[in-house]
Amino acid sequence: MDHVKGKMDLLFKGFSKLSKEQRLKALLEYEILSKDEVEYLEKGGLKDTSLGEKFIENVIGYFQIPLGVATNFCIDRKDYVIPMAVEETSIVAAASKTAKWVRENGLIETSMVGQEIIGQIQCAHVPDYQKFEKEISAQKNYLIALANREVAFGLVKRGGGVTDIQVRSVDRGDGHFMGVIHVLADPVDAMGANIINQVCEYLKEPVEQFTNCKVTMCILSNLVDTKLTRAQVTLTQVEPELAEKIEEASLFAQQDPYRAATNNKGVLNGMDPILVATGNDWRAVEAGVHAYACRSGQYR
Repeated sequence: MDHVKGKMDLLFKGFSKLSKEQRLKALLEYEILSKDEVEYLEKGGLKDTSLGEKFIENVIGYFQIPLGVATNFCIDRKDYVIPMAVEETSIVAAASKTAKWVRENGLIETSMVGQEIIGQIQCAHVPDYQKFEKEISAQKNYLIALANREVAFGLVKRGGGVTDIQVRSVDRGDGHFMGVIHVLADPVDAMGANIINQVCEYLKEPVEQFTNCKVTMCILSNLVDTKLTRAQVTLTQVEPELAEKIEEASLFAQQDPYRAATNNKGVLNGMDPILVATGNDWRAVEAGVHAYACRSGQYR
Protein backbone atom coordinates (compact mmCIF):
# COMPACT_ATOMS: atom_id res chain seq x y z
CA MET A 1 0.00 0.00 0.00
CA ASP A 2 2.96 2.36 -0.01
CA HIS A 3 3.49 4.87 -2.79
CA VAL A 4 5.78 7.73 -3.70
CA LYS A 5 4.75 10.82 -1.72
CA GLY A 6 2.28 12.97 -3.61
CA LYS A 7 1.07 10.31 -6.03
CA MET A 8 -2.24 9.86 -4.22
CA ASP A 9 -3.04 13.53 -3.57
CA LEU A 10 -5.88 13.38 -6.08
CA LEU A 11 -7.24 10.22 -4.46
CA PHE A 12 -7.18 11.79 -1.00
CA LYS A 13 -8.93 14.95 -2.17
CA GLY A 14 -12.68 14.56 -1.76
CA PHE A 15 -12.50 10.83 -1.06
CA SER A 16 -15.05 11.06 1.77
CA LYS A 17 -17.59 12.62 -0.60
CA LEU A 18 -17.53 9.67 -3.01
CA SER A 19 -20.08 6.85 -2.95
CA LYS A 20 -18.98 3.38 -1.89
CA GLU A 21 -18.83 2.27 -5.51
CA GLN A 22 -16.74 5.30 -6.48
CA ARG A 23 -14.35 4.68 -3.57
CA LEU A 24 -13.80 1.07 -4.60
CA LYS A 25 -13.26 2.15 -8.21
CA ALA A 26 -10.70 4.77 -7.12
CA LEU A 27 -8.82 2.28 -4.93
CA LEU A 28 -8.76 -0.15 -7.85
CA GLU A 29 -7.46 2.50 -10.25
CA TYR A 30 -4.62 3.40 -7.91
CA GLU A 31 -3.81 -0.33 -7.49
CA ILE A 32 -4.42 -0.19 -3.75
CA LEU A 33 -6.97 -2.99 -4.10
CA SER A 34 -6.99 -5.81 -6.63
CA LYS A 35 -9.97 -6.70 -8.78
CA ASP A 36 -10.62 -9.81 -6.68
CA GLU A 37 -10.53 -7.76 -3.47
CA VAL A 38 -13.02 -5.25 -4.88
CA GLU A 39 -15.36 -8.06 -5.95
CA TYR A 40 -15.06 -9.61 -2.47
CA LEU A 41 -15.98 -6.32 -0.79
CA GLU A 42 -18.85 -5.70 -3.19
CA LYS A 43 -20.35 -9.07 -2.24
CA GLY A 44 -20.28 -8.12 1.43
CA GLY A 45 -17.38 -10.23 2.63
CA LEU A 46 -17.55 -13.74 4.10
CA LYS A 47 -20.77 -15.73 3.78
CA ASP A 48 -19.55 -19.28 4.42
CA THR A 49 -19.02 -20.00 8.14
CA SER A 50 -16.68 -22.95 7.56
CA LEU A 51 -13.62 -20.72 8.05
CA GLY A 52 -15.00 -19.45 11.37
CA GLU A 53 -15.30 -23.05 12.60
CA LYS A 54 -11.51 -23.29 12.37
CA PHE A 55 -10.99 -20.25 14.62
CA ILE A 56 -13.38 -20.50 17.57
CA GLU A 57 -15.90 -22.86 19.17
CA ASN A 58 -19.69 -23.01 18.82
CA VAL A 59 -19.77 -20.88 15.65
CA ILE A 60 -23.21 -19.70 14.50
CA GLY A 61 -22.24 -16.90 12.12
CA TYR A 62 -20.17 -13.72 11.72
CA PHE A 63 -20.54 -10.38 13.46
CA GLN A 64 -19.81 -7.67 10.93
CA ILE A 65 -18.71 -4.11 11.60
CA PRO A 66 -18.05 -1.39 9.02
CA LEU A 67 -14.72 -1.50 7.19
CA GLY A 68 -13.40 1.84 6.00
CA VAL A 69 -10.10 3.37 4.96
CA ALA A 70 -8.30 6.33 6.50
CA THR A 71 -6.72 8.63 3.94
CA ASN A 72 -4.11 11.41 3.83
CA PHE A 73 -1.49 9.48 5.79
CA CYS A 74 2.13 10.08 4.88
CA ILE A 75 4.33 7.98 7.18
CA ASP A 76 8.11 7.91 6.83
CA ARG A 77 7.63 9.88 3.59
CA LYS A 78 5.38 7.23 2.02
CA ASP A 79 1.66 7.60 1.33
CA TYR A 80 -0.75 5.07 2.83
CA VAL A 81 -4.44 4.19 2.67
CA ILE A 82 -5.10 2.47 6.01
CA PRO A 83 -7.90 -0.09 6.59
CA MET A 84 -9.96 0.47 9.75
CA ALA A 85 -12.76 -1.78 11.04
CA VAL A 86 -14.77 0.02 13.73
CA GLU A 87 -18.33 0.77 14.82
CA GLU A 88 -17.78 4.22 16.36
CA THR A 89 -18.76 7.31 14.39
CA SER A 90 -16.06 9.83 13.42
CA ILE A 91 -12.95 7.72 14.10
CA VAL A 92 -12.09 7.25 10.42
CA ALA A 93 -12.99 10.87 9.67
CA ALA A 94 -10.92 12.19 12.59
CA ALA A 95 -7.91 10.08 11.63
CA SER A 96 -8.11 11.23 8.00
CA LYS A 97 -8.60 14.88 8.91
CA THR A 98 -5.73 14.89 11.40
CA ALA A 99 -3.50 13.08 8.92
CA LYS A 100 -4.24 15.77 6.34
CA TRP A 101 -3.32 18.49 8.84
CA VAL A 102 -0.03 16.77 9.67
CA ARG A 103 0.62 16.08 5.98
CA GLU A 104 0.38 19.81 5.25
CA ASN A 105 2.27 21.01 8.34
CA GLY A 106 4.73 18.38 9.43
CA LEU A 107 5.90 14.78 9.44
CA ILE A 108 5.01 11.38 10.90
CA GLU A 109 8.11 9.26 11.51
CA THR A 110 8.23 5.77 13.02
CA SER A 111 10.90 3.58 14.58
CA MET A 112 11.25 0.35 16.52
CA VAL A 113 13.38 0.05 19.65
CA GLY A 114 14.41 -3.47 20.59
CA GLN A 115 13.56 -6.86 19.10
CA GLU A 116 12.80 -9.31 21.91
CA ILE A 117 9.52 -10.68 23.20
CA ILE A 118 9.24 -11.91 26.80
CA GLY A 119 8.26 -15.26 28.27
CA GLN A 120 7.87 -15.73 32.03
CA ILE A 121 8.69 -18.76 34.17
CA GLN A 122 7.29 -18.27 37.68
CA CYS A 123 8.35 -20.01 40.87
CA ALA A 124 5.73 -18.87 43.36
CA HIS A 125 7.67 -19.77 46.50
CA VAL A 126 11.42 -19.11 46.62
CA PRO A 127 12.95 -19.55 50.10
CA ASP A 128 16.27 -17.93 49.17
CA TYR A 129 16.05 -15.51 46.25
CA GLN A 130 19.81 -14.74 46.14
CA LYS A 131 20.55 -18.46 45.79
CA PHE A 132 17.81 -18.81 43.16
CA GLU A 133 19.21 -15.94 41.10
CA LYS A 134 22.78 -17.25 41.37
CA GLU A 135 21.81 -20.74 40.20
CA ILE A 136 19.85 -19.48 37.17
CA SER A 137 22.59 -17.01 36.24
CA ALA A 138 25.19 -19.77 36.38
CA GLN A 139 23.14 -21.90 33.95
CA LYS A 140 22.02 -19.00 31.72
CA ASN A 141 24.11 -19.85 28.64
CA TYR A 142 23.22 -23.54 28.90
CA LEU A 143 19.48 -22.78 29.12
CA ILE A 144 19.63 -20.42 26.12
CA ALA A 145 21.50 -22.98 24.01
CA LEU A 146 19.12 -25.76 25.11
CA ALA A 147 16.01 -23.74 24.21
CA ASN A 148 17.39 -22.77 20.81
CA ARG A 149 18.47 -26.31 19.97
CA GLU A 150 15.36 -28.16 21.13
CA VAL A 151 12.47 -25.71 20.66
CA ALA A 152 13.29 -22.42 18.93
CA PHE A 153 15.42 -23.90 16.13
CA GLY A 154 12.96 -22.55 13.52
CA LEU A 155 13.53 -19.00 14.77
CA VAL A 156 17.27 -19.57 14.85
CA LYS A 157 17.23 -20.59 11.17
CA ARG A 158 15.53 -17.28 10.34
CA GLY A 159 18.05 -15.24 12.34
CA GLY A 160 16.23 -15.09 15.68
CA GLY A 161 15.80 -17.30 18.73
CA VAL A 162 16.29 -17.02 22.50
CA THR A 163 18.78 -14.23 23.22
CA ASP A 164 18.81 -13.71 27.00
CA ILE A 165 17.55 -14.93 30.36
CA GLN A 166 16.95 -12.54 33.24
CA VAL A 167 15.88 -13.15 36.85
CA ARG A 168 13.52 -10.97 38.89
CA SER A 169 12.14 -11.04 42.42
CA VAL A 170 8.47 -10.15 42.88
CA ASP A 171 7.16 -9.29 46.33
CA ARG A 172 4.31 -11.64 47.29
CA GLY A 173 2.95 -9.15 49.81
CA ASP A 174 3.21 -11.68 52.63
CA GLY A 175 6.85 -11.10 53.56
CA HIS A 176 8.15 -13.57 50.97
CA PHE A 177 9.18 -13.40 47.33
CA MET A 178 8.50 -15.27 44.13
CA GLY A 179 11.23 -15.81 41.57
CA VAL A 180 10.40 -14.90 37.98
CA ILE A 181 12.63 -15.81 35.05
CA HIS A 182 12.30 -13.72 31.90
CA VAL A 183 13.15 -15.56 28.70
CA LEU A 184 13.85 -13.06 25.91
CA ALA A 185 13.60 -14.13 22.28
CA ASP A 186 13.84 -12.47 18.89
CA PRO A 187 10.79 -13.75 16.93
CA VAL A 188 12.02 -12.17 13.66
CA ASP A 189 8.81 -11.59 11.64
CA ALA A 190 6.58 -13.79 13.81
CA MET A 191 4.39 -12.59 16.68
CA GLY A 192 6.00 -15.43 18.64
CA ALA A 193 3.40 -16.16 21.33
CA ASN A 194 3.20 -19.91 20.73
CA ILE A 195 6.93 -20.48 20.44
CA ILE A 196 7.84 -18.48 23.55
CA ASN A 197 5.22 -20.43 25.53
CA GLN A 198 6.73 -23.69 24.25
CA VAL A 199 10.23 -22.52 25.20
CA CYS A 200 9.14 -21.66 28.75
CA GLU A 201 7.34 -24.98 29.18
CA TYR A 202 10.42 -26.83 27.92
CA LEU A 203 12.70 -25.02 30.37
CA LYS A 204 10.42 -25.82 33.32
CA GLU A 205 12.13 -29.13 34.14
CA PRO A 206 15.77 -27.91 34.03
CA VAL A 207 14.84 -24.81 36.07
CA GLU A 208 13.32 -27.03 38.77
CA GLN A 209 16.40 -29.24 38.75
CA PHE A 210 18.85 -26.36 39.10
CA THR A 211 16.92 -24.39 41.73
CA ASN A 212 14.99 -27.09 43.62
CA CYS A 213 12.00 -24.73 43.37
CA LYS A 214 8.69 -25.73 41.80
CA VAL A 215 7.70 -23.89 38.61
CA THR A 216 4.09 -22.74 38.96
CA MET A 217 3.46 -20.95 35.66
CA CYS A 218 4.95 -20.62 32.16
CA ILE A 219 3.44 -17.89 29.97
CA LEU A 220 4.32 -15.04 27.66
CA SER A 221 4.00 -11.42 28.77
CA ASN A 222 1.97 -8.88 26.84
CA LEU A 223 3.97 -6.08 28.46
CA VAL A 224 6.72 -6.18 25.84
CA ASP A 225 8.79 -3.19 26.92
CA THR A 226 11.79 -4.84 25.26
CA LYS A 227 10.26 -4.20 21.82
CA LEU A 228 8.74 -0.75 21.43
CA THR A 229 7.17 0.79 18.35
CA ARG A 230 7.29 4.57 18.29
CA ALA A 231 5.56 7.16 16.14
CA GLN A 232 6.71 10.78 16.31
CA VAL A 233 4.64 13.61 14.89
CA THR A 234 6.53 16.83 14.19
CA LEU A 235 4.53 19.96 13.40
CA THR A 236 6.26 23.04 12.02
CA GLN A 237 3.34 25.40 11.48
CA VAL A 238 1.14 25.50 14.56
CA GLU A 239 -0.47 28.61 15.98
CA PRO A 240 0.93 29.37 19.46
CA GLU A 241 -2.50 29.25 21.09
CA LEU A 242 -3.27 25.82 19.61
CA ALA A 243 0.19 24.53 20.56
CA GLU A 244 -0.40 25.60 24.16
CA LYS A 245 -3.77 23.79 24.23
CA ILE A 246 -2.14 20.58 22.96
CA GLU A 247 0.58 20.88 25.59
CA GLU A 248 -1.97 21.42 28.38
CA ALA A 249 -4.04 18.42 27.23
CA SER A 250 -0.91 16.27 27.34
CA LEU A 251 -0.01 17.50 30.82
CA PHE A 252 -3.57 16.81 32.03
CA ALA A 253 -3.28 13.17 30.86
CA GLN A 254 0.16 12.76 32.45
CA GLN A 255 -0.96 14.04 35.84
CA ASP A 256 -4.52 12.70 36.14
CA PRO A 257 -5.39 8.99 35.68
CA TYR A 258 -9.04 9.86 35.04
CA ARG A 259 -7.99 11.94 32.03
CA ALA A 260 -5.27 9.41 31.08
CA ALA A 261 -7.83 6.62 30.66
CA THR A 262 -9.83 8.70 28.19
CA ASN A 263 -6.71 9.98 26.45
CA ASN A 264 -5.43 6.43 25.96
CA LYS A 265 -8.83 5.25 24.76
CA GLY A 266 -8.60 7.93 22.10
CA VAL A 267 -5.18 6.65 21.04
CA LEU A 268 -6.58 3.12 20.83
CA ASN A 269 -9.43 4.46 18.68
CA GLY A 270 -6.80 4.70 15.98
CA MET A 271 -4.95 1.46 16.79
CA ASP A 272 -7.73 -1.08 17.41
CA PRO A 273 -9.58 -0.61 14.09
CA ILE A 274 -6.36 -1.34 12.17
CA LEU A 275 -5.69 -4.42 14.31
CA VAL A 276 -9.26 -5.67 13.77
CA ALA A 277 -9.15 -4.96 10.03
CA THR A 278 -5.91 -6.89 9.66
CA GLY A 279 -6.97 -9.82 11.86
CA ASN A 280 -4.62 -9.13 14.76
CA ASP A 281 -5.05 -9.54 18.52
CA TRP A 282 -6.23 -6.12 19.71
CA ARG A 283 -6.79 -7.39 23.26
CA ALA A 284 -3.08 -8.16 23.60
CA VAL A 285 -2.17 -4.69 22.35
CA GLU A 286 -4.64 -2.99 24.70
CA ALA A 287 -3.34 -5.01 27.66
CA GLY A 288 0.22 -4.02 26.80
CA VAL A 289 -0.68 -0.35 26.32
CA HIS A 290 -2.41 -0.05 29.70
CA ALA A 291 0.23 -2.04 31.57
CA TYR A 292 3.00 0.09 30.02
CA ALA A 293 1.11 3.23 31.00
CA CYS A 294 1.20 2.33 34.71
CA ARG A 295 4.70 0.85 35.04
CA SER A 296 5.81 3.83 37.16
CA GLY A 297 3.01 3.23 39.66
CA GLN A 298 0.82 5.99 38.26
CA TYR A 299 -1.45 5.46 35.28
CA ARG A 300 -0.40 7.85 32.50
